[in-house]
Amino acid sequence: MDIGRPVFRMDATTFQSLCFKLENQYGLKASRRMCVFENVGIFLYTIALGASNREVQERFQHSRETISWYFNEVLRSVCLLATNLIQPTDPRFVNTPREIVNNPRYMHISR
Repeated sequence: MDIGRPVFRMDATTFQSLCFKLENQYGLKASRRMCVFENVGIFLYTIALGASNREVQERFQHSRETISWYFNEVLRSVCLLATNLIQPTDPRFVNTPREIVNNPRYMHISR
């Protein structure tokens, strides 16, 4: 499988690093029929190209159920990864930006 930049929007080293991280830290598992690289490849191919399930079936030669199953498995792992990477700079929300405090559209809540 070609894991070059044009299809997955990342180079091979980044792709491998993502696969290892999802497998070792976020619970993505290989199956008897499909390795983690192919699972992540299906996911990235789908989102990078906006490909339909039918297009992904054709490209990876798996059934629609298999494509859907593995897409969702990778999505679960990516969501777990995202909760660790995407965090507010002020997790307790102590400081409210002036644009929000002074905007009447937002209800002021007393602390």
